[in-house]
Amino acid sequence: MEQEKEHETPAILFVDDEENVLRSLKRLFLDEAYQLFTAPSGKAGLELLGKQVFAVIVSDQRMPEMSGSEFLAKAREVQPDAVRIVLTGYADVQAAVSAINEGGAYRYIAKPWNDTDFVLTIRDAVDTYGLKQENKRLTELTRAQNEELKKWNKDLEGMVQEQTLDIQNKNKELEKLNAQLSGNLRKSIEVFSNLIEMREKTMSSHSKNVAALSRQIAINLKLTDPETNNVLVAALLHDVGKIGVSDAVLMKTPDTMNELEQKDYRSHAVRGQVAIDIIEGFRDIGLIVRHHHEHIDGTGFPDGLKMNAIPLGSRIIAIADAYDRLLNTALPSADDMNRALSSLAFYLDSRFDHKVFAQFRPIVEAKLKALEKKGSQSEEEVEVTPAMLQPGLVLTRDVRSGTGILILARGHILDQTIVNAIQRYYQMDAPRAGIFVQKTASFRGK
Repeated sequence: MEQEKEHETPAILFVDDEENVLRSLKRLFLDEAYQLFTAPSGKAGLELLGKQVFAVIVSDQRMPEMSGSEFLAKAREVQPDAVRIVLTGYADVQAAVSAINEGGAYRYIAKPWNDTDFVLTIRDAVDTYGLKQENKRLTELTRAQNEELKKWNKDLEGMVQEQTLDIQNKNKELEKLNAQLSGNLRKSIEVFSNLIEMREKTMSSHSKNVAALSRQIAINLKLTDPETNNVLVAALLHDVGKIGVSDAVLMKTPDTMNELEQKDYRSHAVRGQVAIDIIEGFRDIGLIVRHHHEHIDGTGFPDGLKMNAIPLGSRIIAIADAYDRLLNTALPSADDMNRALSSLAFYLDSRFDHKVFAQFRPIVEAKLKALEKKGSQSEEEVEVTPAMLQPGLVLTRDVRSGTGILILARGHILDQTIVNAIQRYYQMDAPRAGIFVQKTASFRGK
């Protein structure tokens, strides 16, 4: 049996034992783009089914020897995709139902039929057959493609495993390099921060102190890790603009400066932002630096921002900066801390943010409790040489090189890595003085 191709005209088979009915059906569909076939009996119809592929099969129900439902049931076995329709009189509705159930008929058409309805029904049946064929084609195409994909997947599986292992190894290398770059960036920022402090020698380790406090406040405020990192970096660089301020101005306090000197001093916040803004990814950090001298009541500089218009990072650094300047001592006492805390509290309605201060106070109170715990056991300060250093000692003063570069800030607890680093710096650029640490009961000088 030749198979019907997609481009061929759909074939329709009419089966009826009455010749005049077959002629009427052929006339009805002369103007339709179909191939028309007729058969006078179910037997003759089955013979045609063995020779030609049909889109639609229409059979009368009442025929001698073989009824329409019987014929359609057999036709279903020969050409299961063909759409089957049964013609029946009003008295044979039950037979039509049987044709639908047993022969898998698409529907039935009652005699006498309406020509227009009949033509529309056949058109719909042809469309249904076309959809079935297209679905079969797509299903077969999908099956073939899936088989091809299985083959490709099998061939690629080994390559993918090798490439995955190679990528994993490269990712480990990249992670290591990224960690080194991040560490180098942080060290570069700290070195730059140390160079800034060489301009304002009256404030020992100020940027590092402010950075440590700001980070603790940011954590207490539950800022995200990226936000906390921005605050930390901004705190380290918050005074970078002072590089452009004259030494004469930096030696004074703001309340002793004349109008011109105050203008020069206040420009450092803007200069700091400009210096930082050129670094990719540091724009938000630059904004924090610009506004760290703004006041809640709008009396600060450089832009006179108020309340929440001031970036949160700037409000954090403002408190940490003011607190460290109020202490400005290597080993602050409990009285020093309480006085600084009271001074900040006094300016809450004008300069500082209540919300930020509420997260800052517990940090200072924790330090006060630590001092109370030590009480009379506070260790005295002792000067030692690099060779006498040992893990566990606490620095009581900043460690600076002979040329004034800050190596390590006071308060650090030494471990063996830090001890080795200090000893190496002292060989390269040794200062005149030794290293000042807290003298503990376990310390034994060499």
